[in-house]
Amino acid sequence: MKRYGLIGYPIAHSQSPALFRAAYPEHLGMAYDLIEENDFERAYARFLADYEAVNVTAPFKDEAFRKADLTDTIARELLAVNILKKKDGKIYGYNSDFWALQKLLAPYANQQQRPRVLVIGCGGAAKAAALAALKLRMSVMVANRDFRKARTFCFTGGGMIPLRLEQAGGQATTADILIYALPVRIDLADTLPLEGKVVVEPNYKDPCLPQRCVEAGATYVSGMDWLREQALSGYRLMTGLDPDEARVRACCAQKS
Repeated sequence: MKRYGLIGYPIAHSQSPALFRAAYPEHLGMAYDLIEENDFERAYARFLADYEAVNVTAPFKDEAFRKADLTDTIARELLAVNILKKKDGKIYGYNSDFWALQKLLAPYANQQQRPRVLVIGCGGAAKAAALAALKLRMSVMVANRDFRKARTFCFTGGGMIPLRLEQAGGQATTADILIYALPVRIDLADTLPLEGKVVVEPNYKDPCLPQRCVEAGATYVSGMDWLREQALSGYRLMTGLDPDEARVRACCAQKS
């Protein structure tokens, strides 16, 4: 049996095993495990010993990037991977977070008017979202509590504007798309102007903004939407087999 899994901490709440089972019925002889370790080296050793490929989630995407022998262009731009795969005696690294966000944001791209995007946060998910928007020729701002981190990312990627977190509320007024990529609720989440905007929130465990989006009439793109698209592109990379898209979408719909 070929084994796949998810590295991260904490991940007991993860929906990835259910999505993988939906993507690949049991008769195909593939299993998917949660590899929950608070130390990346222990998790990585388990991958090397027992698994064909693994997803990687917080807080280990940066460390996973450094372990890969070969990475794709997007992973090198982000300095982060969320997939590690054994192939031809080497470890390959990929970032399917980017491709998921680009697919979700593409319907809102308008090269004539360049939609304004405000990304709140500068972790792995936030950086993938910012780069996806930039590649769609959107105007991108990144606000973060650690301004130096936002500035370094924006200047390295080029074409993005770094902001201090306290500037986010004012800039959100003119933004067309808000991406709230912080893992927790902060006071800002209760005051952001949402009317008429597209709001993206990668956190599917305990999101902050669904109800406010309903009340404001905003278009809400949920963490389950993101997870679904990340799974569909990522599982194909991991296994070399096309996932059952209808079953994955049905599984996500049940859990939304």
